[in-house]
Amino acid sequence: MTPASQPSSDPREHARRRLEGDASPVTVAQWRRFAQDWLNATVAVGEERFADITLAVDEALSNCVDHAYRDRSAGTMVLELSYDENHAVVQIQVTDEGSWQEPKSMRVSDFRGRGVLLMTALADECSVDGHDNGTTVRLVFRDCPPQGASHGRTDALQDTA
Repeated sequence: MTPASQPSSDPREHARRRLEGDASPVTVAQWRRFAQDWLNATVAVGEERFADITLAVDEALSNCVDHAYRDRSAGTMVLELSYDENHAVVQIQVTDEGSWQEPKSMRVSDFRGRGVLLMTALADECSVDGHDNGTTVRLVFRDCPPQGASHGRTDALQDTA
């Protein structure tokens, strides 16, 4: 499923979004842009916080593409975005139906192995719940005031991918 390119102007419609589609690099790029549009329409965060959330989402989605279906043909993934305005909390969840494999080591290679460390550093909470029938990555970002609050991000911020 490809998300609509133009988000609604009704803020109540931005509180929760769910996308389901192929676990592919094309989907990652489309959903990253959708998540950025959703963030812009929903919360008022500074440039650094916006970039942190975007990077963590991209990493969770990319990990799904790279790892979830490595022993079989590609499957699906789900991206869930939610916002609790009362507590100023953004929650993002990425789920797949692939098979979880415990990492052989926690060593970081020259080119791989930094994804969970990165998501943990960027989010206020990061959990990875892996099973034989799928994995769920949950990211929580606190102190995200609702749209309309002062946030210091310029309108020139654009996705470059």
